[in-house]
Amino acid sequence: MNFRSLRLLIWLFIIPLAGKGAIVIDGQLKENPHSFVTLYGFADYISNAPVEIMQVHTNGAGSFRATITDSCGPLLKLMVANRSFSFFVLPGGAYTICDSAGIFTITDNAGAPVNRLLHNMEQDLAQNWYPLFADTSGLFRLTLPVDTVFSRFRNIVSKYTADTSGAAYLLLRYDAAIYYLLFIHQLPDTTGLMDQFENVYFNSPSVAVKNPFYMQVLSNYMQIRMILLAHRRYKGNGADLPDRVTHEAAYFTSPQLKELAWVAGCEQAYRINREPEKRDELSRRIRAAMPDHLASGPARDMLFHVIAENTRARIGNKFPMLPLKNEKNETITLADITSELILIDFWATWCWGCIEGMKQFPDWISKCKGQLTIVAISVDDNLEKMKAFPGKRAEVPGVLMLYNGRTGGYLDKLQITGYPTYILLNKNREIIAMPAYTSSVADQLQTALSASPNK
Repeated sequence: MNFRSLRLLIWLFIIPLAGKGAIVIDGQLKENPHSFVTLYGFADYISNAPVEIMQVHTNGAGSFRATITDSCGPLLKLMVANRSFSFFVLPGGAYTICDSAGIFTITDNAGAPVNRLLHNMEQDLAQNWYPLFADTSGLFRLTLPVDTVFSRFRNIVSKYTADTSGAAYLLLRYDAAIYYLLFIHQLPDTTGLMDQFENVYFNSPSVAVKNPFYMQVLSNYMQIRMILLAHRRYKGNGADLPDRVTHEAAYFTSPQLKELAWVAGCEQAYRINREPEKRDELSRRIRAAMPDHLASGPARDMLFHVIAENTRARIGNKFPMLPLKNEKNETITLADITSELILIDFWATWCWGCIEGMKQFPDWISKCKGQLTIVAISVDDNLEKMKAFPGKRAEVPGVLMLYNGRTGGYLDKLQITGYPTYILLNKNREIIAMPAYTSSVADQLQTALSASPNK
C-alpha cells in the first residue's frame, strides 16, 4: 500500500473510530462448506474502491467467525466463491450471515439492528410511498397533491428515525434522503426544492464522509445538478462535463463540501462517459484541473481512487480497444470479433494456473455452441516466448492466441496484477463478468448465455 492510500485510510477510519468496540461477524454458509471468505471495507464512499480487511476459511460445515475493529467503516462486503453480499455494521455490533438457495441474509444479534431498520424502512418507502408518484413501470405519475406526498414521506421515515441519538440514525436519515431526492428532482419547481434540499442535508449538518448514504446522496445530487439543472441552465448547449462539475460544485458553501462535490461530480462524469477513449480524455482534464479545486490530501486521494476505479477493468465499463499481435506479428483488434460473447484470458507462459485453465477451453467453447470466442492475451516479455510455448491452444477452433506483453497497454490501463485474469464481454465489448477463478468461468458463461437475446 502506498503512502497516499495509507493516509486516506487513517483519515477516514482509524483516527475517528478506533477503540469504540470490536465487531463480530458469524457465518453459516452451508453452500460453501470449504471456502475462503474475504471481507472488504471501502477506501471511501465516492469511488467505493474496495480494501481487503481479512480472509477466513469456513470450517467444513460452512461456519466462520471474524472479529474486526470498528475502524473499517459501517459498510462491508463479503465475497465467497465469486458471490458478494454487502451489509452494515456498527461499533460493538454482532451479526450472523447465512445463505440459502443462493441468497444471503443477515441478522443483527447485538447493538442497534441497523440492517433490519434499513431494510424495513426501504420496504416501507417502496411499497407505501413510491407508488404515490410512479406507476408500475416506474414512470413519474403524480396523482396526489405534492404536500400529501411530502407528508406521507415524513410519516414513514419518522417511524424509523425517532431516536435521533441512536447509532443508526444518520444512516437511516440519509438513506431516506436518496428516496426524497428521487421525487423532488421530477417536480416543476426543481431548482427551489433542490436549493432547500442542499440546505437541509448538506449546508446545516456536519460533513459525514464516513456515512456511505451521505456520500451517495451527494453523488446523486451532483448528477442531477450536472445533467438536469445544467441542461436547463445552458439550454442544452454550453459547458461540457468537466466545466459543469466545477460550476455545480461551486454552489456549496463549505470548502470541504465544495471539494467533495467536485470529486463526486468527477465520478458522475465517468458514469456518463463510458467509452474508454472519452474516459482517457476525461482523466487527463481532471488531473490537470485538480490543483485548482482540491487543496486537501484526503480529497485528492479520493479523486485518485475515482480515476483508478473508472479506468480499470470493472463490470459495466467498455473494454478498451488496443492493438494485439498474432503469431505472424499481424495487428488484430477485438473489433474484428463478431461472436455473442468474448472471454478475455490474460496469461503468461510461466503461469502454471494459466496453463491449467487453458485445458478448459474446448469444453467452454463446446458448451457455448458457437457463441463464444476466447481471446488469450499473453503478457510475456516478448512475442517469441508466446510463439515458442508448446501448450498454447491456438489449434482449438474459437480460440485466438494474441500478444500484448507487459508494456502493450492493457496491464496498466486495466490495472491487472494477477494471472490468469478472466474478463467476459458481450458483443458490444462491455464487461459483463469477471470470474475470479477458473472454476467459476463455466457458470458465468452459462449465466451470460441465459441472458442473451440470441440464446
